[in-house]
Amino acid sequence: MASFVPDGKLRLRDYQENAVSQTWDWLCANDGAPIIEAPVGAGKSVIMAEIMRQACAEAPDTRILMVTHSSELVQQNYDKLKVLWPDAPAGIYSAALKRKEIEAQILFCTIQSVYRMAYRIGRVHLILVDEAHTIGRKEKTMWGRFLTDTRIVNYDHRMVGLTGTPWRLDTGSLIDGDDRLFHGVSYRIRMIELIERGYLCPVVSQPTGLRIDTDGVRKTAGDFNMGQLSGRVDDVIEEAVDDFIQRGHDRRTWMIFAPTIENAQHIRGAVESRGIGCAIVTADTSSDERNAILSAMRAGTLRSAVSVGTLTTGIDVPPVDMVVALRPTLSSALVIQMIGRGMRLSPDTGKTDCLLCDYAGWLMKHGPVDLIEPPPRKGSGPAPTKQCPECETLLPIHVMDCPTCGYAFPPPEKEKARLRASELPALSTQAEEKTIKVTGVTYSRHKSRKGKPDTLRVTYKSMLSDFSRWVPIGHDGPAQFMGKKWWAENRSPEISGPAPYTLDEALSRTNELRQPAEIVVRMAGKYPEIIKVNHHEHA
Repeated sequence: MASFVPDGKLRLRDYQENAVSQTWDWLCANDGAPIIEAPVGAGKSVIMAEIMRQACAEAPDTRILMVTHSSELVQQNYDKLKVLWPDAPAGIYSAALKRKEIEAQILFCTIQSVYRMAYRIGRVHLILVDEAHTIGRKEKTMWGRFLTDTRIVNYDHRMVGLTGTPWRLDTGSLIDGDDRLFHGVSYRIRMIELIERGYLCPVVSQPTGLRIDTDGVRKTAGDFNMGQLSGRVDDVIEEAVDDFIQRGHDRRTWMIFAPTIENAQHIRGAVESRGIGCAIVTADTSSDERNAILSAMRAGTLRSAVSVGTLTTGIDVPPVDMVVALRPTLSSALVIQMIGRGMRLSPDTGKTDCLLCDYAGWLMKHGPVDLIEPPPRKGSGPAPTKQCPECETLLPIHVMDCPTCGYAFPPPEKEKARLRASELPALSTQAEEKTIKVTGVTYSRHKSRKGKPDTLRVTYKSMLSDFSRWVPIGHDGPAQFMGKKWWAENRSPEISGPAPYTLDEALSRTNELRQPAEIVVRMAGKYPEIIKVNHHEHA
């Protein structure tokens, strides 16, 4: 999370210091509540602890609440504050932890224990919400009642949310919509940056010949129907267990995710019948049993555990070096959280990476874990559209014949039940790069939506397919610099003078651009990314 200096005090990492200072800047410059976006392993507990310490240093009577959904997170965050600030006037209010210190100046609590307690808690200046994506938009919830009552008691309090996944499956981004609880991002640290700087463990995947078939499974409450999904998972368990045992023979600690308790029991039985220890953890597992299982996994005396609806946040088992995906889901946030269980560093166990055995199609559905983005909020924004590849007319997604040019869209391909579970990269930096010979290039105006300026569409043609990029010519702000930079990099060296000021001017001057010989394309995410253009030397 952070490091210690010789005097025994905790020293924050540079990005943790930036998260604290930029959040204070945001609060001073804006009304509302910001989000600190930081993935698993970034040290959110350290960031919160430093915010608390600085708040009380500035105003000694500051009353602070740290609220979350998990008693494990309450204990972890409380412990981290005590390491950073041993004399902190802090207490805990959590039934699961058997502590009810409601008068504490800095109160760490679970929402389940305090949602009726806003009036008893009284004066509050600052609320920190860990795992803020667990807050729903509906008012008739524990969070809704607590935050409504808190606003009545404390009209001028401020709130800061922390999460690695600032969105929910059913309502999209936490900072969008008139009924949003958060109003901007005060600081963001990317997962890939933490990996590259050695603060997180990379994830790797291997192609397998097995995938759970979700074709035709109903959707319930925004995700797959558990009753139907359970049967599909059961169909592949025996084969999957044989496969991941073989793949994980040199892996120390395995975390397996399943949709139902029945699936988990089947998985545990199959694993144990092959001579390997396996436990089950559900939301109903007692705290003592849960702690015993996780302690055994940390110590290396238990090799595997199956999680059902839990162990996705607030769990710190660094030795986990294999994650087994047997729980298909439509929730991109849940995928990040489940993969994240294997991304903590564990140098004492010799861990260098985490293997993802993706039988659930997580990468196929959501893409590399560091590129996963929030889904659009339901009922907001324009209806989904697609573009005709022949005449570029924007059409409703269901139209199969373009009324402008007559182009017939091919019918969608139906997935086979047993596609390869994971031939996609777990991280964008692992994506395959291909060099493709360019047979021609075209330049055209791309009509932008939502009132944004049009862009220059550059289409590189090859023998097999076309690849496009969109260049912001004549835009304002940072985009203007990007457009000028692209023009300078692609213009013939014999031509001097300024880049075009407008898109119309650019289209009239495309003869100044060099002819591309080949492009380098990275096959990651939903669309190929053009990362380099090589030109003919004498074009």
